Amino acid sequence: MSRECYLTGKKNLVVNSVTRRGKARAQGGVGRKVTGVTRRVQRANLHKRAICEGGVTKTVWLSASALRTLSRGPYRGIELL
Repeated sequence: MSRECYLTGKKNLVVNSVTRRGKARAQGGVGRKVTGVTRRVQRANLHKRAICEGGVTKTVWLSASALRTLSRGPYRGIELL
C-alpha cells in the first residue's frame, strides 16, 4: 500500500532545496549566488484512519484536508469511523 491519500490522491513531492550565499543587489551587495541544489522530499500530511465504504471497513491513508471533509459527514459513500 503506497502512502497516497485514498480520497484526494495527494502524495509526496520531490523538490529542490536551493542553498544561496551573498547579499542581495537591492541591499548593496553584488547579488545572491546559488552554491548548491539538493533534491529533497516534501511529505504529504497523511494519517492512517479507518473508513466504512459500502458497508466494508478499510484502513487507509487520508490527508488532513480529506479528514476535515469526512468529519463534516459522509462523502462519496465514504464514512469516517
